[in-house]
Amino acid sequence: MNEPAKLMWWQGSVVPAGDTALTLANHSLHYGLCVFEGISAFPSAEGGHHVFRLEEHMTRFAESCRLVGISLGQSPAELAAACHETLTANGLRRAYLRPIAFLGDGVLGLAAPGTEAQVAVLAFDVSSFDSVIRAQQPRLTLSSVARLSPQAFPTKAKVSAGYLGSRTAWIDARQRGFDDALLLDDTGFVAECTVQNVFGVRGRTLLVPDSPAALDGITLASVIDIAGGLGYEVDRSPLTAAELAACDAVCVASTAGGVRPVQCLDDTVFDTDNAVVAEIVRDYRQAELGLLPGHERWAARP
Repeated sequence: MNEPAKLMWWQGSVVPAGDTALTLANHSLHYGLCVFEGISAFPSAEGGHHVFRLEEHMTRFAESCRLVGISLGQSPAELAAACHETLTANGLRRAYLRPIAFLGDGVLGLAAPGTEAQVAVLAFDVSSFDSVIRAQQPRLTLSSVARLSPQAFPTKAKVSAGYLGSRTAWIDARQRGFDDALLLDDTGFVAECTVQNVFGVRGRTLLVPDSPAALDGITLASVIDIAGGLGYEVDRSPLTAAELAACDAVCVASTAGGVRPVQCLDDTVFDTDNAVVAEIVRDYRQAELGLLPGHERWAARP
């Protein structure tokens, strides 16, 4: 997923990817002020594409911009249309979309140049390796890096500056032989993994960390909705790492990876064939494809 498709949406038009006038004096490059989303598109039964939970992603995108003081010149509905336009222009159906908003060039300093964001939508063809990613069952390790405190950072904004700690934790985890890291918040409770939410399963109950430091994940919100429809209980409350480790099963949830069972948290091994997890994964995948009864609206078509 390293190379974007040949065309992107940029400031209202579809243009060749990379055809922008960005320079090394870009304010967002210097100060980490880049809001973004990650969104999945799938083939639709009618032969075109649909985008999973597009409205929710664009609403969060706009809210992230508001939280960090970036003014958008487009409405969430207009940006949703830009996502569809990008997919259609590239002829993509199974794809990953990356809308981004950032500020332009300016003098050094915190004073932002101008008031309105520059916005682009990139698309990535993931059809060739999507099944490989979805089949992975990550091994987690408890990180010594804490998730940023909401008193120090707008943790509900999906913004590039918020991922420095995540990257540090991820590099350490990989160097120690794990796939990802579990981050606690500044009060010692479970927050999230580096780029994905986490939850546990104990009996017929989902244990979902309730941490103000965690990003409000759209995949996780979908899981909670689906679990309720299947008759499972959802306990959303502060959760310690020990309580998570005591679960029958643990899962991670993200746009790119979907819902995946976790193999282990350090030395604690989990049941990756857990029946509750299997049902949730099944229905989540059906929802992504626009095939889950009662959730058809999650599949946004052009």
